[in-house]
Amino acid sequence: MEMTMEIQRRKVESYLLWQAALTFLLIGVCTWGVGLAVGLLYLLTFGPYVARRRAEALEYRLDGTTVRIREGFLFIKHKSIPLDRVTDIVMDQGPLLRHYGLWTLKLQTAGVGQGRAEGVLYGLTEPERIREMLIAARDQAARRGDYAA
Repeated sequence: MEMTMEIQRRKVESYLLWQAALTFLLIGVCTWGVGLAVGLLYLLTFGPYVARRRAEALEYRLDGTTVRIREGFLFIKHKSIPLDRVTDIVMDQGPLLRHYGLWTLKLQTAGVGQGRAEGVLYGLTEPERIREMLIAARDQAARRGDYAA
């Protein structure tokens, strides 16, 4: 079974823009104003372009018993996460994500340190349904002993 997961790209784009800008602004508070200027410069110049390109580049697919993630536009990253290795799928929503009505799904595996996710899926259209579908596919793969490549 192969399925491409639908992403709310416009909302993810706004989220990525403000996430980076607020990070710069927070650094600015800690560095007596240097990051404030960088944050404003980012927000008003190349930030919207970077956020749009990052959002456009996101791709999440379920390919049999493997979740495939593609992200990045300058530095492109492809990840393949076998579902039989996934120990938990966490739905997460911080204040900024909540403002945009977005959730992240964090795919955690035993091989990655506590609290870190092997893969993060941003802005899925139906995160609850996709989480349940991934859990069902993971359980089925584990029962059959499927090992994805």
